[in-house]
Amino acid sequence: MTKPDPVLTFLNTRPIEQAAALSQSVQQKGHQVLECPSLKICPLPLPEQAEKTLPKFDKVFFISQNAVKQLVEKWQSAYQTLPVFANHTSCFAIGQSTYLAMESHDWPVVKLNSSQYVTETLLELDDLQDLTNQQCLIVKGKGGRTALAEGLKAAGATVTEWALYERKSADFCASEWQAFQKARHPVLLISSLEAWYRLEKMLKENNEDWAKKDQAWLFLQDIIVFSDRIKNALQQQGWKGRLFVVPQQSNSGILTALEQISIEC
Repeated sequence: MTKPDPVLTFLNTRPIEQAAALSQSVQQKGHQVLECPSLKICPLPLPEQAEKTLPKFDKVFFISQNAVKQLVEKWQSAYQTLPVFANHTSCFAIGQSTYLAMESHDWPVVKLNSSQYVTETLLELDDLQDLTNQQCLIVKGKGGRTALAEGLKAAGATVTEWALYERKSADFCASEWQAFQKARHPVLLISSLEAWYRLEKMLKENNEDWAKKDQAWLFLQDIIVFSDRIKNALQQQGWKGRLFVVPQQSNSGILTALEQISIEC
């Protein structure tokens, strides 16, 4: 008789704007979901005269789905049906979910292999090796990594950044965390190092048992992460549980990792 797949308890730490579709997909696979965002997204305004400056860029890079969402909403509010990009502009995505969001708006986004939607691999593309006299724009959240901007500048580009949102700590999800601790097969999702650091800070400040026992317990659990960089950082911090890197940074990539965990439980 075939052993049934175990029911996993998935702690969805994505911002609330991105959590619903993922949670629904995980539930459809028969698993339990606890939504516990570690970050919340706070919009920032478009730069002045954005409609005049955006067409001047040769290449535009979007760091996240949130960057796409914020530009779409602000552009439609300010400029209605005015085209977003000039004919000569090409766009690039960090993360496959970002690519899919851009494609849904029929933007001129360059399609790549799933492994190429990370910064380091993206910068190795032939089209990005010589950017002399090229104007590049990075649409992003406030703060974050500098690797993309530094790589583009090293290739000769003039780089501008538009921060269209900032990430702040979400409220502590005490009941969800308690339920997660009681789960038979808990699985944590961490999509960025910032998301992890905010969750860790939240637990330290709001959970009196964190330093005594909960940190040691959590570091033994299964975790899904979005990159080898996150995996390495957690291992350096002392994570002893199984770490699963998504094959692609998207909801489907997360579901693939969950399926692998389910098989190996």
